[in-house]
Amino acid sequence: MTSECRLLRQDRGFTLTELAVVMVIAALLVGGLLLPLSAQLDVRNLNDNRKAMAEVREALLGFAAANGRLPCPAATTTASEVAGAGVESALVSGVCPNHTGVLPWATLGVSEGDAWGHRFTYRVSPVFVQSVPPPGTAWPSPCTTNPQNAAFVLCSRGELDILSSTGGNGIASDVPAVIISHGKNGNGAYTAEGTQLAVGSDADERENQIVSSGATGWTDDGMAKKFVKRSTPTASYDDEVVWIPPGLLFNRMITAGRLP
Repeated sequence: MTSECRLLRQDRGFTLTELAVVMVIAALLVGGLLLPLSAQLDVRNLNDNRKAMAEVREALLGFAAANGRLPCPAATTTASEVAGAGVESALVSGVCPNHTGVLPWATLGVSEGDAWGHRFTYRVSPVFVQSVPPPGTAWPSPCTTNPQNAAFVLCSRGELDILSSTGGNGIASDVPAVIISHGKNGNGAYTAEGTQLAVGSDADERENQIVSSGATGWTDDGMAKKFVKRSTPTASYDDEVVWIPPGLLFNRMITAGRLP
C-alpha cells in the first residue's frame, strides 16, 4: 500500500463507535447542567418574589399613610383584561364588604402576580379598612377619642395570627394584614384569568388559601384568622407569607400625621 493510500485511510474521519462515545459524553455533560440550571432558576424566582413582596408591603404602608386606612381586597375572579381588575372593593356604609381576596395591585400600583405569575392572596383585619373617620365605632378605654384622620387608633388590634404550623407556635399576633404568595406549586392561588388553581392537600398550605367565594365575599379554610409561615419549605409547602406588624403600621401613621 502506498503512503498516499495510508494517508487517505487515516483522514477519513470518526468511526461510528467514536461518534457514539462523543454523543454519550455530550449527553452526560448536558444532563449534569440541567439540575444546576433549574436550581438557579428556583433561587432567582424566590429572591425576585421576596423583593416583590417587600415592595407590596411598602405600598400598603404608603396607602395607609396617604388614606388613613388599608385598602380592601380586590375581587378574585375578575380577569386582568376586565375593567376594575385589581381595584380594591368599594366601601359599603363605611366598611369593607369583604376582608379576604387578592391584592388590589392596580390600586397600589404594584405587580399583579408573584414570580410564578399567580396573584397574591390578601387578608386584612376589618378595623383597619373602615372609612375615615370610622362609622360610629365605640373605642375602648383608654382610646376614648375617635380618630378623625384614620380608620383606627393606636390601641386597635388586628384579628390575624401567624403560626409556625397548623396549631403550632405563634410567630405574630394581632396582625393588621397578611400577604401570601402561593409559591411555585401555586396551590390555591388565583390566576390572571380569575380562576383558582387546585387547592393543595398540605394542611399548612390550606390555612393560607381561599377555599370558597360568594356574593358576600371570601372565607379562609380552618380557623380563617390564622396563617402559617414555615421556617423552611417542603415538597408540599412552598408558600411565602408576609404581614404588616401593628407597630410598623402605627409608626408610619404617626409619621404621616394620621395618628394619634
